[in-house]
Amino acid sequence: MQIRKIFPMVGILLISFLHNQTATSQQSQDQTFGHSIVADTLDALDYHIFLSEIDFNAKTIKATTTIHLVPMIEINRITLELKALIIDSVFVEGIRIVNFWQANELLHIPTQVNYLPADTVEVVVYYGGQPFHEAWGGFHFSGNYAFNLGVGFESDPHNLGKAWFPCVDDFQDRATYDVSVRLPNNLEAICGGLLQSVVDEGNGNSIWHWNIAQPIPTYLASVVVGDYAIVADTFQGQQANIPISIYCRPADTSRVAGTFLHLKEILAIYENRFGPYPFDRVGYAGTAIGAMEHVTNIAFPHASITGTLSSEWLLAHELSHMWFGNKVTCAVAGDMWLNEGWATYCHMFFKHDLYNPDIYRQEMNDNHFDVLKNAHITDGSYLALTDVPTEYTYGTTVYDKGATVVHTLMNYLGEDVFFEAIQAYLQQFAYHHAGNDDMRDFLSEHTGIDLTGFFENWVSTPGTPHYSIDSMQVSQVGNQYESTVYLKQKHKGYDFIGNGNIFEITFFGADWQSFTDTVHLDGVSGSSVKTIDFEPVVAFCDYFDKTADATTDQTIVIHETGEVSFPKPGFRLYVDAIGDSALFRMTHHWAAPDSLKTPVQGLRLSPYRYWQVAGIIPETTSLRGRFFYSNSQALDASLILSEQDSVVVLYRPDAAADWQAVPQSREGLWSIGYVYVENLPVGEYTLAVWDKTIVGLSENKMPAVQEKLLIFPNPADDMMNVFTKELSGSTITICDSSGRTTLTLNLSKSFNQLEVSDWKRGIYMISLLDSEGNIMDRKKVILK
Repeated sequence: MQIRKIFPMVGILLISFLHNQTATSQQSQDQTFGHSIVADTLDALDYHIFLSEIDFNAKTIKATTTIHLVPMIEINRITLELKALIIDSVFVEGIRIVNFWQANELLHIPTQVNYLPADTVEVVVYYGGQPFHEAWGGFHFSGNYAFNLGVGFESDPHNLGKAWFPCVDDFQDRATYDVSVRLPNNLEAICGGLLQSVVDEGNGNSIWHWNIAQPIPTYLASVVVGDYAIVADTFQGQQANIPISIYCRPADTSRVAGTFLHLKEILAIYENRFGPYPFDRVGYAGTAIGAMEHVTNIAFPHASITGTLSSEWLLAHELSHMWFGNKVTCAVAGDMWLNEGWATYCHMFFKHDLYNPDIYRQEMNDNHFDVLKNAHITDGSYLALTDVPTEYTYGTTVYDKGATVVHTLMNYLGEDVFFEAIQAYLQQFAYHHAGNDDMRDFLSEHTGIDLTGFFENWVSTPGTPHYSIDSMQVSQVGNQYESTVYLKQKHKGYDFIGNGNIFEITFFGADWQSFTDTVHLDGVSGSSVKTIDFEPVVAFCDYFDKTADATTDQTIVIHETGEVSFPKPGFRLYVDAIGDSALFRMTHHWAAPDSLKTPVQGLRLSPYRYWQVAGIIPETTSLRGRFFYSNSQALDASLILSEQDSVVVLYRPDAAADWQAVPQSREGLWSIGYVYVENLPVGEYTLAVWDKTIVGLSENKMPAVQEKLLIFPNPADDMMNVFTKELSGSTITICDSSGRTTLTLNLSKSFNQLEVSDWKRGIYMISLLDSEGNIMDRKKVILK
């Protein structure tokens, strides 16, 4: 910089003072990364960017940017943002300014007069150099190709318009764009908006001129240059015929049709759901890395143009940003879920309309499971969706949990209300920014449904709400049944209990007839009364996966014996006998189980998760289960602390009962393995550990299950173990499937081991009788 050689001493002192002020301002900007300090004083109306020279060998550019600005307060200095590039000269209203200076990515331009908010000021900046880029964002060179990516994952602030032109680099400041690029005639320049002209200069170069008519933030402006071919089409939109242009390397043209096979169908889905396409062109341009949702000029990785649908989700994700992020932009980076969470939801939901609702449901369930298991690990902690720390702006919580919250909101409002309201929201804030509060308040007012509780529960609070049914009471009223369900709320990852919860309960009758209705829950517990035409025997929370609470569910119909894997709940079911079909539902609760009603010294229950077996399971069914444990951070690290912890599974039939021991065996190491439960009745199961430093090697201090007869293993092979609690005058009888008594045993001890290797294979009924022949307990056992 030659500033100090040019100016007299007074100028040097002024510059020193302003530089100190700039350093202070830059510190403030770092602390409030979501909003540029430049935007507090200036509003950019339009940018005219001319890339007059691109040197692919030196990886440099020369450029001129003309900006029309409106001051927001009275100013005598204009400050713009520019990163890494060097200023050659600056003009304000046609007057050359020689005493400008650059510091900390800011360009300071003193003006000769004061400008007021009513003024429009033209600033022209000539500059050049090697543009900044990080591993992902910035201005990149790749051979004879060059392109920008408008945000940086590592940069703070993330906005990188400043990587290639001086600007007000902020999510909230919007302007229109004219971008011109001079290139050799054998290369093409693709920018946002519509192509205005290509002028051959007659010297081997041409100038490409593009225009974006709608106001957009700086990070959405773009340029892509190189040897490109175009595949063009037209989409008949709701309001206009919209040109489609897909620019790719010439060798990739044959793969465009297969990659973008359903592009127009996806556009039609988004228009139907979210309103008319908000820009003048649908555009994709192949780049070495990406993807990035630049307005009408999506940077799409070369490697994703495969000729198959393997990257269809990616093109759908970036396309949805034209509505979520581009038409309406998050007000600050901390609210990035309004861009990325919604786009992630969209790249799943389009499959609901294009393919099948079940495909969307499965993909959202897979995503939700990964969020519950891993998001707090990959993002360092449980995060809310508002005020997200800058290092996690583009993290798992924002993208993937954000999508689950949109899914839940859709079902909270109901699909018809949701999509109509979202169209209205997008129109209300069109070509503007919005924050969490803006969305909450607008949707509440527009729908007449107060969303204060929803946003507190799902958006502004870390972790995830958890819902469960504590119990159900049924009474007959005339020809109908009045069912009272008692509900409970917990919260995964954060100490919080919210209000305004709405979710579905599905009731099943003995003949599998069903009835579904919503329930409302405020606070820790509550109840809801439903009148049903049949007698319900079981009730399930969120049977249709409409609410992304802290549960992972899987429901199957059992027709035959065998094994069934439940990979997400970490469970395997063994069906040893089945008569009629059974409806079996396994729920993995990502919340702490209820504590022991009677504490046991040396025994700790999992503080993190438990399972629930429910369903309509005929008496002739015999089931066993295998539960997975691991002291990994994603599962049981908070329970299994060392090899002094011995893992067990405890059981209770319902919330009224205390946790009890059940016959079981364990396979694996202290830190990872399986617990096999020999009999699997309906109820809840939780992991627990005996602390050997307290109880020694003995783990028998746990109250046994309140059953008088236990049989294990079941199924049995050569040996059968029979355990009874009642001895005085008690008798065991064992009958085969025909009802014939094969063994009668007068009990003299509580544990008996029977040799059954020569017995006929099949189902046996074992009964425990008191001294008067009354049946105290009965169990089925299978010999295999």
